[in-house]
Amino acid sequence: MIWGQARATAPKIRYHIHGEAKRPPRLYVTGHHPGWPRAFLVGVLVLVLAGTAACSRRTPALSRVQASGTLRVAIDPSFPPFESVDSSGHIVGYDADLAKALARRLAVDVHFVTTGYDALYDALTAGRADVVISALYPDQSRTAGFAFSDPYFNAGEIILVDAGSSIATPDDLAGKSVACIFGTAGHMELLQLVEVIRPVPAVITVDDPVTITALLHSGTADAIITDHVSALIATAGDPDVRILMPPLTDEPYVIAARREDAKLLRALDDALSELAAGGTLDELRNRWMGEPADR
Repeated sequence: MIWGQARATAPKIRYHIHGEAKRPPRLYVTGHHPGWPRAFLVGVLVLVLAGTAACSRRTPALSRVQASGTLRVAIDPSFPPFESVDSSGHIVGYDADLAKALARRLAVDVHFVTTGYDALYDALTAGRADVVISALYPDQSRTAGFAFSDPYFNAGEIILVDAGSSIATPDDLAGKSVACIFGTAGHMELLQLVEVIRPVPAVITVDDPVTITALLHSGTADAIITDHVSALIATAGDPDVRILMPPLTDEPYVIAARREDAKLLRALDDALSELAAGGTLDELRNRWMGEPADR
C-alpha cells in the first residue's frame, strides 16, 4: 500500500456452476440461530474490556505502601555522596538516608530498586518502584506522566570566597580573578558573567575540584564558581573559605512519582517539610558533604 492511496477493495468471491455465477452458500450450525456467532463475539469482547479495565485500576500507591509496609525507591547508586554502594554491598549516601527517614515518617520500611539513571522513570512506569529518590532534576518534558516533590537540595552553581573577602554578590566579581573547573556548568556560568560584568573578570580554569580552594588561600583567585555539592565537600571544616548564598543557578533535586500517585507524593512532601523543620536535612548534608566552619 502506498501512503496517500486508498486501499484496493478485495474482489468478491463467486462460485461458478455450469458457467453461471452464484453466491457462496451460507453455513449454519444445526440448532442455532445464524446470528449467534456475532452475539458470542460481542460477549467475549465485553468480558475482555471489563478485564482490561479492572487490571488498569491499580491500588493507590499510598494505600499499597501502607498495606505492604514497604516504600520501594528507585535509585542509581553511582553518584556519591548522594548514592553509592559501600564495601558491604549496601546502598549508602544522602539520598539513601533521606529515603529511610521518609519511610520512617510513613511508618514503613524502605526497599531500594537499583537501576541505571536513564531507567529511573521506567521503574515507575513498570510498577517496580513507588518513587524515585536519586539526585533527580525535575524533567519538565515528563510532567504529563510524572509529578515531582518540593526540592530537598539545590545543587546549583555557587560562589566561594575567602572568609575576609569583600565580595558579596556576582557584581562584585568585576575586575577580579575567578577560578572554575574546566568544562563544568560553573565554567559556563562564569563565561556568561564575563559577558555582562565590567570590568571583565579574569578567568582561571583548573582540572582538580578537590584542591581548587588552594587558589583562594594562595591569593591566585579572588573567587571560585563551582556546584554546591563540590563546594560543600571542598570547604568542609575550612574556616578560611565561605559560600555565598543564594546559588547563582538552581538545580533542585526532587522526588518523582507517577502522576496518578499524587496522594503519596503529598505525604512525602509533608514528611520533607517536617524533616527540614526538624534539622534532619541539615544533618544529612553535614554527614555526607561536610559543614563549612563558617557558613
